[in-house]
Amino acid sequence: MRVYKTLMNKTFICLLIVVLAACKNTPYSDETIKSDLRAPAYPLLTLHPHVKLWSMTDELNKQNMTFGGSTQLPFVAFLRVDGVMFHFMGSKELPMQAIAPMALDHEKWEGKFTSLVPDEGWEQPDFDDKYWQLSEGAFGTPGMWEARTRWTSSNIWVRREVEVDPYLLEHKKIYLRYSHDDVFQLYINGKQLVNTGYDWGANFKVEVPDSILQTMKSGKALIAAHCENRMGGGLVDFGLFAEEPTMPVEKIAPISYEKEWTGRYTMEQPQENWEAKEFDDTTWTEGQAAFGTDDQRNVHTPWFSPDIWVRREMIFDPALVKNKQLYLRYSHDDVFQLYVNGMQLVSTGYEWKSDLRVNIPDSIAETMKDGKTVIAAHCENRMGGALVDFGLYAELKEAKQTSVDVQATQTHYTFECGDVELKLTFTAPYLLDDLKTLARPVNYISYQAKALDGKEHDVAVYFEIDPHKAFRAGQSTQMYEKDGLALMKTGQENQKLWVDKEKGERSWGYFYLGTKDDVTCAQGDAAEMRAYFMKEGDLKQMRKSAEKRYAAFAQKLDVDSDFPQHLTAAFDGLYTMAYFGEDLRPYWNKDGKTSIEDLYAEAEKDYKEVMAKCYAFDRQLMADAYLAGGKEYAELCALAYRQSVSAFQMSEDSDGELLYFTPQVGPVDEYYPASPLYLRYNPDLVKAMLNPFFYYSESGKWGKPFPPHDLGGYPIVNGQTIGGDMPVEEAGNGLIMTAAIAKMEKNASYAEKHWKTLTQWAEYLLENGTDTGDQIITDNFAGDCPHHANLSAKGILGIAAYARLAEMLNKKEEAKKYMNAASEMAKEWEMAAYAGDHYRLAFDQPDSWGMKYNLVWDRLLGLNLFPERVIQKETDFYLAKMNEFGCPLDSRHSYTKADWTVWTASLSDDRMQFRKLMLPLYKFMNETTDRTPMADLINTDKATIVGFAGRSVVGAYFIRLLE
Repeated sequence: MRVYKTLMNKTFICLLIVVLAACKNTPYSDETIKSDLRAPAYPLLTLHPHVKLWSMTDELNKQNMTFGGSTQLPFVAFLRVDGVMFHFMGSKELPMQAIAPMALDHEKWEGKFTSLVPDEGWEQPDFDDKYWQLSEGAFGTPGMWEARTRWTSSNIWVRREVEVDPYLLEHKKIYLRYSHDDVFQLYINGKQLVNTGYDWGANFKVEVPDSILQTMKSGKALIAAHCENRMGGGLVDFGLFAEEPTMPVEKIAPISYEKEWTGRYTMEQPQENWEAKEFDDTTWTEGQAAFGTDDQRNVHTPWFSPDIWVRREMIFDPALVKNKQLYLRYSHDDVFQLYVNGMQLVSTGYEWKSDLRVNIPDSIAETMKDGKTVIAAHCENRMGGALVDFGLYAELKEAKQTSVDVQATQTHYTFECGDVELKLTFTAPYLLDDLKTLARPVNYISYQAKALDGKEHDVAVYFEIDPHKAFRAGQSTQMYEKDGLALMKTGQENQKLWVDKEKGERSWGYFYLGTKDDVTCAQGDAAEMRAYFMKEGDLKQMRKSAEKRYAAFAQKLDVDSDFPQHLTAAFDGLYTMAYFGEDLRPYWNKDGKTSIEDLYAEAEKDYKEVMAKCYAFDRQLMADAYLAGGKEYAELCALAYRQSVSAFQMSEDSDGELLYFTPQVGPVDEYYPASPLYLRYNPDLVKAMLNPFFYYSESGKWGKPFPPHDLGGYPIVNGQTIGGDMPVEEAGNGLIMTAAIAKMEKNASYAEKHWKTLTQWAEYLLENGTDTGDQIITDNFAGDCPHHANLSAKGILGIAAYARLAEMLNKKEEAKKYMNAASEMAKEWEMAAYAGDHYRLAFDQPDSWGMKYNLVWDRLLGLNLFPERVIQKETDFYLAKMNEFGCPLDSRHSYTKADWTVWTASLSDDRMQFRKLMLPLYKFMNETTDRTPMADLINTDKATIVGFAGRSVVGAYFIRLLE
């Protein structure tokens, strides 16, 4: 085999040789064949089709992980090194704590209301409202999306009882948030807090004064509101909140409106090096900040000349430079430059802004190690107001991410946290040849600390999660210990199986986080738990709180250990679907006798062995894919692996048939592109994808001579629910996939089991003929296209696939009949599709063209129906039509399908042609500005997606590994 020089990487090749030479039972090694692909989204936790969590940023501590879209899971982590905290995961910012939530935040609340003018004193806590109606807030007119109770009269009065934790009253600021339309008054315990005129708006915030807080010390508050709707829309929505403080910020030398400061200034052009630390500014004038015109904030030194130069000397604890992140806050009007110890940090154009922030980089921080700093600034006022003000602050350090590496089953991060390196790994043990491990809805979060300076260090890790909104958990989150396990359990309150129809949500099931390792854990106020951990390094004596929203785990780390410590995440979906009237449990609990604690116990027992297998599998996959298509192809496969596998669930039906399905249970034309991944690693799973469709066809429930498109969406599976029939598309898919199973297994026993049905499908294709007419195709999103050449090719290959299966089953007459028919149809196809230097998109469109990706199975199944000239002519034509990010799907649009791109690149076994067609796809994934899980409908002329993100069809990338 030739190895092209452009692909050579000595380290990679050496590791590749080691992988290929290794025995099957590879001992534990955390070596990887590193991926350099900048993923559009990084897979973190993939537990269930509805519980897949991704990082949409290149640095893990820049944003919360998301469920592949806008819904975030606040899951934050800190490493404590010798008493210094480093933030390495999630967003450390805390939202306001809901004491009584608002409908605006997609939360539920109840109150009593009336549209009749109430008696005097209606706003008082002791008012008798027993005749008022109880209903769900918010209250509003039709068209107000927040409204849960319709309000159509001119006036409404609302009363809401709220319980308040007295601890919050003592330790936090309390705010009322409200939305209203139109005239609005609101009272707390009879005292008026809000009184608007004729006005309307959403999400106002007002601090509750001490005079009202005093009335709430008993732990109860009665919020009463009146709203008058004079015209148009009407709305009443309100809630009570406690402000969450952020992590402590040290004000080294604050900005002037936080604390007075003086500096030296001049309005005349100074000598050179005026910004340097050692510059002699004794001749400059001393003045109190801020400097500016009297129309600006907190100005104490007037400045009316065109320019001003200001220097401020600061002395502080030198330890802050090492232990904290230093940053500046500043305000300016107009053109502004700022220097720290002579090194420029800020340079603006002609603009004016207030209270900006800029972090001080390490290069400048190095000059501040002695605890002495001079900040020097110049500002030019070109017209109007003028302002100069700045201050120095310190906060918790951000861990410095030094690496991220996406492998098939794992995503690895490394961080520098002072003198300690942290390795963090998210592992989804999707080993397709091990059904027991594959079926467990379990992921591991592993972490390992290494001293960079060879010294001893006191290191502990802290993980904190807020599942409240993501899992619609309400107050149901609980922490408990059982059989040596420390576990957090969360999920929607009052779950009723199959009642909630919001299919895209995590409507059923429970999310768990825990471990058997030695950890301390707590549930309560996030800011308080963080502060306690920062001080103590654990959560042992953390105050018990009525707050159930946040849960935290803390663990002391063994520095320089040979094996990582970990948390285990799990999701118990309870049931997978209602399958033709049968409620199916997940495969791991198919008999209903395995508890989540049993699952955890097994996962903990197998942790080391599973981690070793995952590392070994990841190395082998990268090595195999590298040999098949190069480094870039290997990295695409690694990224695609978890995205595809995590879309499926596994069950058994009452007859013991294995079922492997996505939430829609199909469509077959999505399983078809996904199938190469599963054919490569476990063909039994492709059978399990097809089993529901064979069952439905053979049960008499379907009654058509071709497969259904789908079987209905999660959770109710009773038959096809999406769109119209796709006869040739799905019959061809079913026959080709069944033939591919037989090729991989070297026997056709699965086909024999369903021979009557397969024969019916093949007969349909034969009767339909070469021209498929106006049948719907899988690529119908691109527009209707009758007489589609690629669909015709699929039908022809489906007939030939049936013939090959007949041959394997020694059904010689059938084999001959159908193979001869397919051969004649292939000849008809070539003549009908011929367009000179290529073949048409549609038989009746002479100037059209499109990818003939279905032809890849002609070579892979050894059918040899279509001459080599067809493949070569098409491939050459695609190469001539390439844009920056690939070849368009067809002549109608500039977008393409990523899955079909890889299949098209694989039409021939020519490695160089494969790479020419595949590399633009790699470039797209590496550069796209749309941060989503891998999309399969993408633009070829710009780095943006069109749609279809996060789907299982990326299993198509593995088709090159079927050769």
